[in-house]
Amino acid sequence: MSSQPVPERHAERDLVVHVDGPHVVPESVTVEGDGTQVTNANGLTRNDEDVTTLNTSDSRSATLIVDLGRVAMGTVEVGVARADGAPIRVAYAQFRQFLRPDGDGMDAPFGTDAYPWSRVGVFQPPDGSAILESPGKRETRYIAITLDGPGQLVIDVVRVRQAIYPVRYDGSFLSSDDLLNRAWYHSAYTGDLATVSEDSSLPGAPEGPSPWMLTVTYDRILFMADLHLQALAGYYQSSDYFWLVRNTLQQFGPVQNPDGSFPAASSHLVNGKPGDPGPPDGWRSPEDGPDPDAALGLAGPYSIHRDTRIDSFTAFWVAALADYYRYTGDAELVGSLLPVARRAVEFLRGRTSGDGLFYEPEDQRTNPDAGIPMVANWSPLDIAAGTDSFSNAVYHDALLGLALLETDVADDPEAGRRLEQQAERVRQALIARLWDSRAGAMILNDDDPLRDHTADANAGNLMFRTLDAQRARSAMAFLDQSLRTPYGTRASEYTDNPYRASDIQGYINAMEALGRVRYGDGQGAVDLIRRWWGHMLAKGPGTGWFAWHNDGSVERGAFANSSWTTALPALSEGVLGVRPTGPGYRRWEVAPQPADLHWAQGRVPTPGGSIAVRWERTENRFALTVEPSQDGEGEVAVPLLGAAREITMDGEVAWRDGSATGGVSAYQRGDAVVFGGIRGEHTFAWGDSSDARESA
Repeated sequence: MSSQPVPERHAERDLVVHVDGPHVVPESVTVEGDGTQVTNANGLTRNDEDVTTLNTSDSRSATLIVDLGRVAMGTVEVGVARADGAPIRVAYAQFRQFLRPDGDGMDAPFGTDAYPWSRVGVFQPPDGSAILESPGKRETRYIAITLDGPGQLVIDVVRVRQAIYPVRYDGSFLSSDDLLNRAWYHSAYTGDLATVSEDSSLPGAPEGPSPWMLTVTYDRILFMADLHLQALAGYYQSSDYFWLVRNTLQQFGPVQNPDGSFPAASSHLVNGKPGDPGPPDGWRSPEDGPDPDAALGLAGPYSIHRDTRIDSFTAFWVAALADYYRYTGDAELVGSLLPVARRAVEFLRGRTSGDGLFYEPEDQRTNPDAGIPMVANWSPLDIAAGTDSFSNAVYHDALLGLALLETDVADDPEAGRRLEQQAERVRQALIARLWDSRAGAMILNDDDPLRDHTADANAGNLMFRTLDAQRARSAMAFLDQSLRTPYGTRASEYTDNPYRASDIQGYINAMEALGRVRYGDGQGAVDLIRRWWGHMLAKGPGTGWFAWHNDGSVERGAFANSSWTTALPALSEGVLGVRPTGPGYRRWEVAPQPADLHWAQGRVPTPGGSIAVRWERTENRFALTVEPSQDGEGEVAVPLLGAAREITMDGEVAWRDGSATGGVSAYQRGDAVVFGGIRGEHTFAWGDSSDARESA
């Protein structure tokens, strides 16, 4: 068998959606209405001196429909050379079918730097040439430009001045399946759109610029469940995400409540100082006054919305902090935030029942008339009271995460051991109370009278690895048999369960795909991504949707830009097989799951460089090249694909007849042979060396 490395293919840059430079400009322009009233519509797509002229005989008798070719985030700019007559109307939409004179109807429940929130701007004709600017950031792919009556408008430019961080793609993914490639890069771009920084020029913002960080794209505040998946995706996409996540995690210490819980969200305008864990007893004190935002100087659209309680997000913060340590090895920041993590876990522990499971009391149901804040686990409009599968899966991960940090960062292995034992008790109690052996799946919540076997209950426990191998296979089979649709996995078995809405959630599909990978079902993950991202790419603007109906349709006002609907971590952790096994990739593993693909390659950024992976297969051959460019030691798991194999390492036999040879350290694990102590570039192969390589 050949010792030659698997060749590298070069096509990734063609897949990148992110636009370099300050502006996103039109990809195409069409006319709606009377086309004779428009001259040189396509001039807006060219960088020349030609202008586009719009004449209207009546209100909106002709409209320019500008397609940017992608969803863009930033200030919309319309360059007017001359205008006479009626006011100029500029409307925005993510989905083309929802573009109307008032925009697409998209509305955000919160909103910070999107303020003033609007999907349409109406401008008086300027005297002479001018650049009309949207008064706040807009996220849009389609822009409709018309006049509200008779008049003339001469335009020389339409563009969006980008307000996202110019992420450098030192991570990559490419495979024999173009749909999966597009899912990776469109997931990456959806995450890029969630980067935000702001300065004191906007109303209500504190003085001074805030650092770049990650928010919920459509309303620009910091939600922890979103960040958890955003971060896992970002770590594989770009080393820029190491510090973007760092900045975002830092925003929660200053707003932690006295009981150790977090509000549902923080703001990128909090400006938490690096390494500052916040006050030891919570930031709100009597002298701060009754307004919970007063101490932070936030007001209006910048306020932290404490009228919503999502207690599982407190657990998510701890889980995300531990993940940050695993991927970056940044013990300095993590050590400074350990007091915050300990207070958070103490809050969660104080809200447990006799068997150690976290629960929401009955009186925590949403009751605005009684002054009780809205309570949710992750889905804002569903009942959260009771003991919930998803929340306890996150709680289990938070306990294990804090155990790692106590052991590694605080150098307190005894505290770590106690937390690990507590996590195991939670896991066992979770299975005992909420696993339904008849259905072979987790139920949503023990207060739910329907005993709904929801997607989040099962996908969450897969992603956070609370299930043994047999139950995991059963849960995945249940999702396939009972909740599968052509457009992704639907959330509920029922259409009328107040504990869980019946729709398809991008977030839950992202968790399920990653959970399948973590239990070795790479084929199931790939199949799910093809259905879920395939539908979004075919029917949407090119970004990940928040949610859609079980028949695949979306309504006007739907969010078509949600960074927690990412396929990226499932593809990089699964198809490429790369993950850290020690903090900051000081130890690592490459264990690809080929599924039905013919080849795949990619690069994963690490704090000390990167790990490149390239593999290819034919009917009778498999070859894998691993190229780490950093210090550290790793393991490489070579898939056997269902048969006994003789495996070479750099052309020399290293595995034969079920045993390692030539002094190599290796052992069989399931359907793979794991080679240990790997440093530097190596190529592993089995099969017929005369079998021709497939072309890219």
